[in-house]
Amino acid sequence: MSRRLLSYTTRAFKSTASRSLSSLPACGYTPAPYTGPTKEEVLQVRKGHVNPAVHRQTFFKDPPLFVEGKGQYLFDENGERYLDLIGGICTISAGHNHDKINDKIAAQLGTLTHTANILLHPNLAKYTEAMAKKLPKELSVIYFCNSGSEANDLAMLMARAYTGNLNIVGLRRAYHGASASNISLTTLPLYRNRCMPTTNISHTMNADPFRGLWGGSKCRDGPCQTLRSCDCVGDECSAADNYADQYRDHVRTICPPGGGLAAFIGEGIGGMGAALQQTKGFYNKVYDITKEYGGLNIMDEVQTGFGRLGSHYWGFEYHGVMPDIITAAKSIGNGFPLAMCATSPEIAEAFANSSLHFNTFGGNALQCAAGLATLEAIEEDGLQENCAVVGTHFLEGFNKLRTKHEIVGDCRGKGLFMAMEFVTDKASNNPLPVYHIMALLEALKDRRIIFGRGGLFGNCIRIQPPMCVTKEDADYTLAALDAVLTEYAEGKLDVESFNPNK
Repeated sequence: MSRRLLSYTTRAFKSTASRSLSSLPACGYTPAPYTGPTKEEVLQVRKGHVNPAVHRQTFFKDPPLFVEGKGQYLFDENGERYLDLIGGICTISAGHNHDKINDKIAAQLGTLTHTANILLHPNLAKYTEAMAKKLPKELSVIYFCNSGSEANDLAMLMARAYTGNLNIVGLRRAYHGASASNISLTTLPLYRNRCMPTTNISHTMNADPFRGLWGGSKCRDGPCQTLRSCDCVGDECSAADNYADQYRDHVRTICPPGGGLAAFIGEGIGGMGAALQQTKGFYNKVYDITKEYGGLNIMDEVQTGFGRLGSHYWGFEYHGVMPDIITAAKSIGNGFPLAMCATSPEIAEAFANSSLHFNTFGGNALQCAAGLATLEAIEEDGLQENCAVVGTHFLEGFNKLRTKHEIVGDCRGKGLFMAMEFVTDKASNNPLPVYHIMALLEALKDRRIIFGRGGLFGNCIRIQPPMCVTKEDADYTLAALDAVLTEYAEGKLDVESFNPNK
């Protein structure tokens, strides 16, 4: 571990080596007394005036009211501390309430917040220059916007403008946003809408070695492999060939010979698909097929970017490919609304020549200050290395839990981008019912840990914490998971109270 990383983790939240795993690691931070609305008042407003599409997603039977955060921790209105292992859905990168980021935002608030980019301000130039240094020269032109959905909308527009084609192919079990124009790219059942536009958007098989038709115990890159066997030898993954053949056959049926494709889009690792890791070599093969049909390759880095994978700064680097366009959001701003679409000068020029495109808030002075401060904090705090070290520690622990507990069907991920998939039994791999997952999450919340949920069947626990999380946090989490899973196996959890049919 580097001196920089050791200094950060020790300075931020030091824990004692002899502490019990029955309590959260020690934290040298005390939240301010809370004097705002009560939880009951907040819930009343949510139920009465917040769109039900939002309110109905409220986690937990008894949801905490979070009023403050620090690092990897959240505090409720009573000052109770929780370990945040979903980070605002993979969005808090440098940590909650980060001093340097706060200071940079506050300083900018005191001078200039917004002009729109029809006028000059220095922050756009400073931030763009810093971001370009994190990207290969092939992706040297950047457009800032406000969300991953916007960035993916923009990527589709760019691909169609450059190629003159309409067909865009995504992967099944993927998530790319919920805006009107790209919701058709998202292929998870809860997001599919009867009246969404689907023109010229189609999907090919995702290269999932756990639930897919092909793949097994040698097909992933990382500490966690699936339990089923495969015949792959060395770094050559035969499953990747099979999935690539599916893509080629799909494109052949929607495009004229040798052309007609605007783009292929995939995630570095599937986010809402619950750390769905494609088989080794899949993207290399798919990218070549895309080019054969005149298309561009888009990598959705909304959840995988900025060092979260530990071994690489970007998901496309992890896969060893060079996309024509990347999109990024979430961790980019440490919670500030910010996203980007990066591409080549040639593609950017074709897009600019196709029509006027304007984003009111994208790249404004305040947004750029937040983004630049976050970029610097990730680097200065050694967070990519922390993702590698602590992420591996988590994943090795998940492997042990899978061996011990029958309902843990799969564990997977890279760095601090992880998931566990729960099944009724390992022989069938049938998904554990969602209400069972909700019971597990409630029990873990009562042990002061907040997880996310995802996967095609909603039977996965997602772990994408602030990138400053520590090994001590991981040890506490693994002990809590072991205890809750043991209680579940012994019938001690009140699972049926979560059954929506009762």
